[in-house]
Amino acid sequence: MRTPPRGRSTAQLLADFGHDLPTKPEPERPGKEPYLFHPSPRHGQRRPGRGWSPSRTPVVQYRMTSDQAAAWWPFIANPPLPPTGAQIGIDELSGGSFYADPLGWVLDDTVPVTNPNVITFGKPGGGKSTNSKNFATLMMDFGYKVFVLGDPKDEYEPLCRAFGVQPFAVGPGMSARINPLDFGPLGDGWDTLDRVEAQRRAGIIFRRWLTLIRGLVGSQFVGEQRVPFGPTDARVVEAALAQLTGYLDGHHTLHVTTIPALWQLLANPTDQLITECRYASTRQFLDETRLLRDALGQLVTGALAGLFDAPTTIAVDWTAPSSRSPCPASNPSATRPWASP
Repeated sequence: MRTPPRGRSTAQLLADFGHDLPTKPEPERPGKEPYLFHPSPRHGQRRPGRGWSPSRTPVVQYRMTSDQAAAWWPFIANPPLPPTGAQIGIDELSGGSFYADPLGWVLDDTVPVTNPNVITFGKPGGGKSTNSKNFATLMMDFGYKVFVLGDPKDEYEPLCRAFGVQPFAVGPGMSARINPLDFGPLGDGWDTLDRVEAQRRAGIIFRRWLTLIRGLVGSQFVGEQRVPFGPTDARVVEAALAQLTGYLDGHHTLHVTTIPALWQLLANPTDQLITECRYASTRQFLDETRLLRDALGQLVTGALAGLFDAPTTIAVDWTAPSSRSPCPASNPSATRPWASP
């Protein structure tokens, strides 16, 4: 028990002489706000239809910021993209129609899209191929061109034929050939170009050739390492291509060359090429370009023979509504990549 204080306090003593000490006002307590929801027992109300349970349900609690909650909360949908382009399907988040117009979105400053690339992914059998073919077919009505880079399952052949495009097959043992060193559309009307435009196009062509040969050489392996393609290799290939096409000699009209011609020139270099590449002798040139020459030789007589070892035998119609590009097939009986002009 609490022992009562002995004697009188200061307040009582002053009160006996007619003086009262000022009292400290007590703060007003705010009233309780009404509940937004009526509280419910942890087990629920024991009434029919009130969700009563004999045991407590474990509840997991998460703590996050408003930025995280906006992305995590499953019932919040982002505003849909503008309804331009082809109608593809239904937006699972908003329930409205979903339209696709990647290029139109990028060109429109009011749409927060800065990249037109689209990727489709999902588990096998989920409809990726069907969706891609549907996307390609619908987008043709809006001015899009479809170019299929390889078709190992022959899924796009019926689509090409439906649009009047004749597909062609490319692979080892087949008659079709593709020359990676063709000029392409940049070679059209070359004879009528002035000097400035010819130099501009030549720069673009040589840069593309160099990138392509770097990819073909780097796709091969020495053990577990890819074949290196450094700055010295790039200078050798660029100088050799300039000599084969006549660009090194200042010819106004460039000549079409091939991978076999490039391989043969590197195997039998001219004095002009050795000087241009800054080698001291033919032996030094051959010793330091052996790996590069062997990698190019695989494209001519090795595992990739029959694809890039001759002038192009097909003509691609770039005005066709759809096209399928060539892709090498390691086993033509098992998979047949197609391309369509």
